[in-house]
Amino acid sequence: MRDSNGIRMESAFFDPTGHSLHQEMVAVACSHSADSAPMAEDSSLSLSSEEFQTLWADWRPIKRETPFVSTMPVVLNGKLVQDIERIDEEYPEDLFVTPVVHDSELALAVFADPKQMLAEARKTKDDAEFHWLVEQRGIGCLPDGAPALTALDSYDIANLGGRRLRISPEHGYPDLSLVPRRKSLNWDNAILSFDACAYPFSASSEKDFHGITHFQNFRCGFNISSDWSVSSLINWGTLPPDY
Repeated sequence: MRDSNGIRMESAFFDPTGHSLHQEMVAVACSHSADSAPMAEDSSLSLSSEEFQTLWADWRPIKRETPFVSTMPVVLNGKLVQDIERIDEEYPEDLFVTPVVHDSELALAVFADPKQMLAEARKTKDDAEFHWLVEQRGIGCLPDGAPALTALDSYDIANLGGRRLRISPEHGYPDLSLVPRRKSLNWDNAILSFDACAYPFSASSEKDFHGITHFQNFRCGFNISSDWSVSSLINWGTLPPDY
C-alpha cells in the first residue's frame, strides 16, 4: 500500500485536480529528483496516536500572536478587503485561509471558522480557472492521473532546495521548534518551499496548530511567500480534515 518513500495514490478528502482518486494507483516514480536532499528523520505524530488525539481534543481558538499580512488579494465574507489591518482588529483569534479565485486572480479567503474555510476550499475542486492560476505559480504541477508523493516534503530553501523535512500521511508536527534541521537549528519558521503532494495539508504559524493556518489542496509544489510562517504542520492523508 505504501513503500518506504511513502508513495501511494488513493481516495482523499477531495481531489485538487478534479479527477477521481477512488481507485488506488501504484506510483512508479517521485515527481522530483529532490530525494537526494538531506532529510530529517520523520518524527511526526500519527493523527491516531493518543498524544495527538489528546492535543486535538483540547484545541480551542485562542488569541494569536501572528499578525495577518498577505501578498495576495484578501477576500473576507466574499468581499475584497481593502484595509487588511482591520482583520487583526476584528478577528484577533486563530484564522484559517485557503486560496480561491477572485476577479480572475488568486486570492486568500479568510475565515475564523475552519468549517467555513473547508467548505470554500471544496469549491475549487472542479474550478478550471483556479487550477490554471495555481499552475502558473507552482513548481512541477502534476497532471490529472499522475502518481503523486503521498508524504509531504518541505524544504528550507526556495525551489525545493536545501534540507528536506518529510511528513507521512495522517501525521502532524505540533511544534517544529522541537524538530532538528541542521547543526543547532530547527524547523520552526524555516520552511520556504513545499513539494507536490497527493493529499491536503495545513500549515500553522504557531505551535499546536494555532495562529494563521494555511490549508492547501492542490497537486503543485510552490515557494511560500514572505507573509507565511510555519510552526506546526499536518498532512491529512486520506482522513477528512477534522475541524
